[in-house]
Amino acid sequence: MSYLTYSDSLSFFNGDWEGYIAYKQFFKTAVVLGDPIVSKDTLPTAVREFKNTCSSQNIHTCFFLCTNQIVQTLLHEGYKGFLVGHEAVVDLNTFTISGKKGWSIRSSINYAQKHNMTVEEYQFKKKRSPTIENDLKRITQEWCEIKRMPELDFAFGHVDFETFNDARYFICKHNGEIVGFLTYFPIFGLQSYYLDLSRRKIDAPRGTIDLLFVKSFEILKNEGVDKLYIGYSPVPYSRNQYLSSNLFICFKPFLEFFYPAKSEFFFKKKYATEWQPNYFFYSPRISVRLLFALVHSIYEGGLASIFFHRMKIL
Repeated sequence: MSYLTYSDSLSFFNGDWEGYIAYKQFFKTAVVLGDPIVSKDTLPTAVREFKNTCSSQNIHTCFFLCTNQIVQTLLHEGYKGFLVGHEAVVDLNTFTISGKKGWSIRSSINYAQKHNMTVEEYQFKKKRSPTIENDLKRITQEWCEIKRMPELDFAFGHVDFETFNDARYFICKHNGEIVGFLTYFPIFGLQSYYLDLSRRKIDAPRGTIDLLFVKSFEILKNEGVDKLYIGYSPVPYSRNQYLSSNLFICFKPFLEFFYPAKSEFFFKKKYATEWQPNYFFYSPRISVRLLFALVHSIYEGGLASIFFHRMKIL
């Protein structure tokens, strides 16, 4: 998720080493987005200096959606943590919609194509279209209404053609009208892409998102892309491998209030060819202010915004 650190809403910590740690701070808590963007050799030094600097100012720290690559370093530096979910990964060389697993995808795509739905890439670097861009922003607003949640932030991008100008936009049209879209961010170190946004209109025809997925997969595969990372799925609906995960099983209803975990998992399961673990690490302890800071990082407006959207729907 390093591409998301282009956002000007993040703060940056660096020292006498190459790279940086991107984070947001709320309630005297620094929430780090993913892994520090430093080399393996300087990772222990960067984590230690970040923790010591924050501790000297009575600031708690946590790493949200970090990977296996930094787990041992965090443990060595005194952090505690647990598995919080898995990242769905699609190997484009082995992915197929044939067979029993792909039946629902094939059915949706057949329906979409029979109803004059097409997918194309909006190449905004070559030529900007205010009409298309306004449509994408309007669809995003509708999507938030469907999900009954405020706009996601921090671990998610936005429809922003200035800050994230390396993003790829794929749009789905029905009889010439845009009814949905996907955005992918580049993963420079892996020569791959990360799925960020998948949005559709409230009245979009069946098959909109499935058609977008499959057609964008075909385009990216033809460009030589091997893998796509299509997003995080929380523990209660992914593979429960650790005892600490049982804590989340007890809080399924609470989790669903903040994030549509169940629907997200079952949709990504249709496409994933493998899963990679994500972790949450913290220091010195889990506290109310740490949890509040995490929610405020992920959602614009924090808890107040979430309750406002829920009550608005009711």
